[in-house]
Amino acid sequence: MSIDTVALIVGGAPEKAEVQGEGTAYQIVDNSNDDNLGDDLEEFELLPLPISQRPHPLWQWLKLTIIVLILLALAVVMFHWGVPFLLDKVIIPLLVWESKEFTRPVLAVVLVFSMAIFPIFLFPSGPSMWLTGMVFGYGLGFLIILVGTTIGQTIPYWIGRWVLHNRIQTWLQKYPKKAAVLQVAEQGGWVHQVRTIALLRVSPFPYPLFNYAVTATKIKYAPYIGGSILGMIPEAFITIYSGKLLSTLAEAQNHKRAFTPVEIAYNVVGACVALTIAITATLYGRRSLQELELKEAAEREAKSQLSQSMEMSSLNSRPEHLSIKRTCS
Repeated sequence: MSIDTVALIVGGAPEKAEVQGEGTAYQIVDNSNDDNLGDDLEEFELLPLPISQRPHPLWQWLKLTIIVLILLALAVVMFHWGVPFLLDKVIIPLLVWESKEFTRPVLAVVLVFSMAIFPIFLFPSGPSMWLTGMVFGYGLGFLIILVGTTIGQTIPYWIGRWVLHNRIQTWLQKYPKKAAVLQVAEQGGWVHQVRTIALLRVSPFPYPLFNYAVTATKIKYAPYIGGSILGMIPEAFITIYSGKLLSTLAEAQNHKRAFTPVEIAYNVVGACVALTIAITATLYGRRSLQELELKEAAEREAKSQLSQSMEMSSLNSRPEHLSIKRTCS
């Protein structure tokens, strides 16, 4: 994200500042009168501006087509070579071991415990969620994942809040981009915070790190856990589906049973839907966060320019002729 130009004009016309970035532009307009300059920051409005230069739609569709073709090629390779190896060497032995060593209630407790403990040590919960989908399916599997990930998101939050707060703030100073994203998350009210947390959960922000990094902000536990649960739902269902699919393939491989055309069509369509949901959620989360970052930058520039205009107007006897222009990159 880059801020190309900020301009402030104080005088007979309303004050305006234009901030342009990737994909969006904003116009900051001061509705206050000249006599009441700087009375309240809320007198600034943030209005979207059209951007003259946008990527051509044909080029965007071409990029999307190339990405889809690459993903399809990788899927074919994985299905032809990777999946049989995975079934024979990992999935089938794992299911056999699990059925001999654990009853279903005990396994459910073990999976909840693993999803609660792994994030504390920055380990991913994906393998446990995947095994949950393989064994328990959609209904009970989703409840197990919901309980385990909620505990796994709660414990790091309070550890970061009570024990590692200062260290996390020092760490974030080395990564200003991640810090800027978290600053966007803490802006606004409860609903805004829940929405932003959910977007961060589906964005490429590393899941275990986010549990700790969010404690450097002023976000309370309620919006944090609410947004985390909402953002976790797409990943949970995709993980459960992939686990069920691998379990079905492993069962067919173990019993030397061929799939019917209906089963093949069902699995192919389901895989395409799951892949589409994963890509759409990630792209939507990334784009929405970029827009929030841009808006936060525009508001920050508005406050800075308002402060400068107040200082200059107090020093200049004729503020109607005052013009301040500033270029940022």
